[in-house]
Amino acid sequence: MSQHKYASNVVEKCLEHGDTAEQELLIEEILGQSEENDNLLTMMKDQFANYVVQKILEISNNRQQEALLNRIKVHLHALKKYTYGKHIVARFEQLSSEGSQASEPETA
Repeated sequence: MSQHKYASNVVEKCLEHGDTAEQELLIEEILGQSEENDNLLTMMKDQFANYVVQKILEISNNRQQEALLNRIKVHLHALKKYTYGKHIVARFEQLSSEGSQASEPETA
């Protein structure tokens, strides 16, 4: 459904407005149980489904976000070749830089 123009909006709204259990169920279903699952890569390259992946990055808890970022990292080089994959790469780089800034001690 994430690859359909209108259904992808429904999936995004379910992620946004669902309770924690519903969000977790949807995210786990999308991430799949193994790194060999290429559904995530397909979604990241798709013109509509990439927005669902971005929404997951936005609303996921730290554990889910870290798992997703690790999965994205494996495909970064391939994603840069696709118009819609570039959106995911940009979001990945933004979140990665925010994470590294948050973990660095501040100097006065």
